[in-house]
Amino acid sequence: MNKLSKIVATLVIAAIPLASIAQDSPYSFTGNVTLASDYLFRGQSQTDNNPTIQGGFDYSHESGLYLGTWASNINFAGGLEIDYYGGMTGELVDGLSWDLNGIYYQYPSSGDGVGADYWEAGPSLTYTFGGELAPTLGAGFMYADDFSYNSGEGWFVYSDLGFTLPADFSLGFHLGQQSIQDEATWGTPDWLEYNASLTKAIGPYNLGIKVSDTDLKPSECFGGANTCDTTVILSISGSF
Repeated sequence: MNKLSKIVATLVIAAIPLASIAQDSPYSFTGNVTLASDYLFRGQSQTDNNPTIQGGFDYSHESGLYLGTWASNINFAGGLEIDYYGGMTGELVDGLSWDLNGIYYQYPSSGDGVGADYWEAGPSLTYTFGGELAPTLGAGFMYADDFSYNSGEGWFVYSDLGFTLPADFSLGFHLGQQSIQDEATWGTPDWLEYNASLTKAIGPYNLGIKVSDTDLKPSECFGGANTCDTTVILSISGSF
């Protein structure tokens, strides 16, 4: 892509920490809220390059079981996305973790018969190396038997690399390939997406900047839309 999309300034967000569950409890509940200049899903804007507010709740158990829900505004399918997810995670050996999860994407205002809702599931592995920067390398895939809008089988293969930097900074890199059986129904060919991000933790808040892009040409992006272009995202999130 030959130019960056316009950066939308991020507003200040407030999050009030709630009383935490006792440390010896086998389970925990957490919440999160994010305000960002755009919402990208695998490199494609879901808000037509406009700001988003997002939030969710998570439950986890010491056995490795976790469940959660998350929601965001979008600019299609009635304007609302709600995700429901769950899975199991654990450690194979010191530093090597596994995860098996599933997620259901719901668009409650999309209307009957549209076929926007879908599910996908898959495994991932993550290894954290020793050392000052604690590099973390992860890889996995997600499979959908019928991707959104009845576009057939979908496969998403991805890898991630992260570093812990001094002064509570974190650096991350991501690469993913999305393949869809019925490209014409979905609106784009299969695509490669990639990004780099830098975050700064300040108490319960995280400030972030991310640069994302895809290998799709403008003419291949939903008939000429600019929602697959290079994008810079500013965000602030809080947990409670």
